[in-house]
Amino acid sequence: MGQPKNVLLVTNSTTDGEVSLIKDAVSHAKTQGLDIKISLVHVIPNLPTCYFNIPSMVMLAERYYEEATTTISEIGNILTVAKKNQWLITGRIKTEVLRLAERLGTHFILASSTNIQDLHKSFLFVKKTQTSTPIRSIGSLVNL
Repeated sequence: MGQPKNVLLVTNSTTDGEVSLIKDAVSHAKTQGLDIKISLVHVIPNLPTCYFNIPSMVMLAERYYEEATTTISEIGNILTVAKKNQWLITGRIKTEVLRLAERLGTHFILASSTNIQDLHKSFLFVKKTQTSTPIRSIGSLVNL
């Protein structure tokens, strides 16, 4: 089959329909002889630490973490992605996703249409040119 293509899927705001579309696309790629290795990333937003003395902020932070953990685990189970390839990161989505993609040697980044604009903005303003890592909307898999 050759060397696998590394795909990084941003799970923030990913719908069940999009996950199903990805699963179908990966199955189709395997029938075509393509080896695809999927990694998942979910970015938890930074919350201002000055407000952590307020109990509701602590509960909000815990809820973000629980939802992120649940989401990434469910998508990982559906797409059969090993736990070692599932990343929970805290920070800004537009910087953390690109940083992880570079670290993992990602060939392709997939994101929901709600996150794609943020990723493209940061992609254009990155100091180093990263033309080797295309960023596409999950909806674009329909045209493959």
